[in-house]
Amino acid sequence: MHFQHRLARWLGLGILWFLVGIVLFTSYKPYRQGLIVFYWLPVVILLATRWSLVDEVWQRARPLIMALGALIIWAALSLLWSPDEDAMRLLRRLLFVLLFLTGFAFFGRLRPEGIHGMLRLACHLLALSCLVALVAQYMGSADISARAGGLGQLEHPILGGYAIAVAALLLAFLPHPAHRWLWLASLLVMLTLIIMTQSRGLWVAFLSTLMAMAMLRGGRTIWIVTGLLLAVAAVGFVQFQAMILERGMSYRPEILRASFDMIQQRPWLGLGLGGDYVLTVPSSAEIMPHSHNLLAHVTIELGLIGLALWLAVWGCLLRAAWVLRHLALGRALLAVILFCTVAQLFDGGQLWESPRADWFFTWLPVGLGLCLLASCGVPALGARPITAVRNENDP
Repeated sequence: MHFQHRLARWLGLGILWFLVGIVLFTSYKPYRQGLIVFYWLPVVILLATRWSLVDEVWQRARPLIMALGALIIWAALSLLWSPDEDAMRLLRRLLFVLLFLTGFAFFGRLRPEGIHGMLRLACHLLALSCLVALVAQYMGSADISARAGGLGQLEHPILGGYAIAVAALLLAFLPHPAHRWLWLASLLVMLTLIIMTQSRGLWVAFLSTLMAMAMLRGGRTIWIVTGLLLAVAAVGFVQFQAMILERGMSYRPEILRASFDMIQQRPWLGLGLGGDYVLTVPSSAEIMPHSHNLLAHVTIELGLIGLALWLAVWGCLLRAAWVLRHLALGRALLAVILFCTVAQLFDGGQLWESPRADWFFTWLPVGLGLCLLASCGVPALGARPITAVRNENDP
């Protein structure tokens, strides 16, 4: 048991590395190497030394695991018609996704009491990185009208902004019994970076999520916060209207139409895993490397069958968060799912790439869902509520 406890701590360090290590390097290589040491390795050791964990997780998250298994198997089968000849590289990517999700499930089963603390620490560290990024950019030579980005691999204004927004939502809905000033300061710093990214899709996803959570949960505080954010958004739109409207629709409707044209060529099977494609924007002759819409991208790559399987995964995840919304992590996950659902419609373009910023709004919610389910499970439809393993500070 002592060895298992150490492995659980090691795995927690790996999850922390996934969340925070991404801001430490401008190159993906050291980040991936850290994931191998801090994350993949303890997961493999746990699989080898305590296989019973797999059955324990299976009993608590069966529908979601079945949907995930079907999606990964279909993605692997699509290699039979994929134009990419490096099948081993693509299979490794599937393995990385599988190990990533297994790690979250194992951590939720082994250390349910440490989930909140680990996520809070990661969010505060990401907020610190936002502060450093903002000071470095706007105290330097950059004009205040320049688009902000995070540090390291989160420097992209759009993808980095989405990743920080996911962290902000987790921080906002997890309990903070002490150091409320630190909680508020971190949220304000992350909100500042979200605003300064000037990413309209990000703003829509973030504000719509807060409004949805306010309507679902109610309560004066969340309505006041949502109202203040809407007021800030309105003032910001008036002040920077020309800058916001200058970029138009960023070719999104044309990209979506081009995506539908490509889907019609191979509607059921898709191009296959790793099938590279480009989309041409007729009005500008620009070449886009992906669809800027995750649902369209999945359909192009894995066909309508792959899209149905991805929607099944997302549906199981949403149901788990909804049923367990009485838990703090369940509410936080519900907010993240709502946000990521909108985000994937505007800027999702990758699913099977190696770990990067995109994973914060694709695979991270799935990992958090497995972590939540492994810690307490979810009752079947019509069943009496189960007694959950309570996390620290749950109401």
